[in-house]
Amino acid sequence: MTASFVLIINEIESEREEIGRALEAEGFKVVKAASAAEAVREIWGGSFIAAVIPTLLTGTTSTALQQQLLQMAPEIETLIHGKNDDTASLVRKVCDVRDGVAAA
Repeated sequence: MTASFVLIINEIESEREEIGRALEAEGFKVVKAASAAEAVREIWGGSFIAAVIPTLLTGTTSTALQQQLLQMAPEIETLIHGKNDDTASLVRKVCDVRDGVAAA
């Protein structure tokens, strides 16, 4: 099975790294973006199954970024993840998307 790519958007490096490590442990290839603008650039260059979007972003909202990513790549499942949300449950959701169990 080929690895599935997940885009993690988060302005806080430690949070990006934590989510990235958890997803990589499940076999995902992770691409990290430090801003909404960087995420938009990454969407053009990759083939992602999911994008993890934080609830707080500078210069835009999580909902606005979610809509923009869905317009650019409607096949991507977007998951909005809050700072206090459980990383393990986020990883399970992404695994379910990969495995076709459920949509985000």
